[in-house]
Order: sequence, then C-alpha cells, then structure tokens
Amino acid sequence: MARKFFVGGNFKMNGTVKSIQSIIENLNNAQLDPNTEVVIAPPALYLLTALTAAKSHIQISAQNAYTASSGAFTGEISATQLVDAGIPWVILGHSERRTLFGESDEVVADKTKAALDAGLSVILCIGETLNEREAGITKDVCERQLEAVKAKISDWSKIVIAYEPVWAIGTGKVATCQQVR
Repeated sequence: MARKFFVGGNFKMNGTVKSIQSIIENLNNAQLDPNTEVVIAPPALYLLTALTAAKSHIQISAQNAYTASSGAFTGEISATQLVDAGIPWVILGHSERRTLFGESDEVVADKTKAALDAGLSVILCIGETLNEREAGITKDVCERQLEAVKAKISDWSKIVIAYEPVWAIGTGKVATCQQVR
C-alpha cells in the first residue's frame, strides 16, 4: 500500500501557548487534502496543549525521545511516556540532535528501536553536511545512517524518512529537486 503524502512541521524551540494554539486553529480550519498526513512537532512543553487543540486530521509529534522507558534521566522523555500521553509521532536523528548533542548513528538507531517498540511512528532524519557533500559522499553518509537503523529493526512501516540536506540549512544554498531525489 502506498503511503499518503506527508507534511511535517518542526517548531524546534519556538512558540508560546498562544502562538501554537493559533497555528493549530489555522490548521484545524484549513481545507487540507485528505490524502495528506499532517504532523506538527511543537516543543515538549506544549505537546499536550497541541494534542488537546488539534482536530483528528492533525497529528502531534515529539521532537525527541530517550531509549529507556523510565529512570534517572533528568530532562529526558521516554517513548513509553509519549505513547501514554497520546502522542503518536517522534522526530529522531535530526541534524541538530546529531551535531549539538553528539547523537551518533547508533544512538539514533537505539532511539528508533525504542520508539517503535513503544508503538510510536518515527520521522527519521538523515542527511549530509556541506563537507560531506563537497567530498562527494552524500550517498555513503545517508546509507550509513540508514544501515545503523536497519541493524536494529526490520519493520519500516511506521517510519517516514526525512532527507535533511544539512549543508543547506542557514547557508542560503538550496537543494535542487534532482539532489533531493
């Protein structure tokens, strides 16, 4: 079965209760194509606000989840907790998590397995840096990132792969349609 067209919006560490409610109100009232899956990822503090405000055609995603289901991990949120709260999606492998927080391909793979085991759907981010692109190893980098996950899981039905050309973020350089394919 073919997957629906997918549109995801990551708020990163932006927004307020009021601004997020306004965005969700606009999405709730928008005439969206029924063959399009719409998922938004507000900051963790606003997940339940978003979940309560969104109509059923708008799904909510966390921006991160930890591998353990509980324990002494200050500041972390587990995939199990997200499922318990009614959050159906999580973003994993985002370039900012990889670069700012040092998340390796293996850590992303472990998080992906934990999320799937808990029952979440995963937006799995992959992509190369400018140095990797200029070195001509884009395909190798993306394959390496996917292989790490492939080593941990076999069912990809609840994963959306989001190609994120890290080299294009904040540089003014834009990926062409051909590069994205």
